[in-house]
Amino acid sequence: MKKIILSLAAVLAFTLTSDAQTRKGTVLLGAGSQFSEQNINTLAITPKVGYFVQDGIAIGALVNFQNDNTDKSAYELNDNTAEIGVFGRYYVSNNLFTEVSLSSKSVSNEDFKGVMTDNVHIWTLNGELVAPGTTGAVPAYNADLTPVIVDQYEIDQVVEEATKSLNFNLGLGYTIVWREHFAVEPFMNLTFMNGEKKEYDATNKLIENHDLKGTHFNLGVNFSLFF
Repeated sequence: MKKIILSLAAVLAFTLTSDAQTRKGTVLLGAGSQFSEQNINTLAITPKVGYFVQDGIAIGALVNFQNDNTDKSAYELNDNTAEIGVFGRYYVSNNLFTEVSLSSKSVSNEDFKGVMTDNVHIWTLNGELVAPGTTGAVPAYNADLTPVIVDQYEIDQVVEEATKSLNFNLGLGYTIVWREHFAVEPFMNLTFMNGEKKEYDATNKLIENHDLKGTHFNLGVNFSLFF
């Protein structure tokens, strides 16, 4: 009986603490990480800051800028992520909340790959035809001084794959408060996406552009501070 009473007391204390974090005037600072159904090995992290305008109701912004640079001897590769948006959160109960957000997001990743190029002016190096721009090579010309042109030629170059989209998210989460100001929040959401995608076709060695539309189901966890 004593254990049951202690357990009930712990649950009551947890509920009251969780309710205190969502009162008017509280600032929410956190970062959400999620796995999508498309690629469970990809972890996306988005920082956010919000303010409780009323008990149980918060509004805020999410901002995410990331850059990764790889400097090779002959070329440079850049990976960039930029996302900015707004969100609103409503606590259905002390711990259960719904959240909606609208954001604009762009992601680009660069790699060094062969690309098929039309009507290429070939260069020469030590009497052999080489790709344009080869170190030590010079442009090739025919006997009549016209450029040596080939219909198609594969050239190794920096290739960018990128997506740009407008995302609307509708989600449901649960706040688990630990030590008063810190919370772990498992959640799930549905993303409605509209945008465009540029990707590399490895078979034909071409860069293609496609419309990007659809819905995606995601699972994840937020780590939040309330103060």
